[in-house]
Amino acid sequence: MYRIEYTGCLTSILIFLLILFLVKELWWVIVGIALILIIGYYANMIYRLFADKKAESEKNYTPQMGEVYKICPYCNSKVKVTAMTCPNCNHALN
Repeated sequence: MYRIEYTGCLTSILIFLLILFLVKELWWVIVGIALILIIGYYANMIYRLFADKKAESEKNYTPQMGEVYKICPYCNSKVKVTAMTCPNCNHALN
């Protein structure tokens, strides 16, 4: 027989939601919490997508014609002049 144990915060949240469900007058609170959780989840996914895209573009830096750049002494990758650390190997460039 399988036994599920809820500890700490999850138990408190479930009890709180059960009380709100039993009251029935505050159904909008349950809907509001659910909407906030759903919106927060998708906002976090979108933020991660943009952050990953930015990090990837910094890693794959290709200077344009005539643009000045640094070369990392550790991994020999091209790095922007304003960069303090190499985005490829994370070593300091100073």
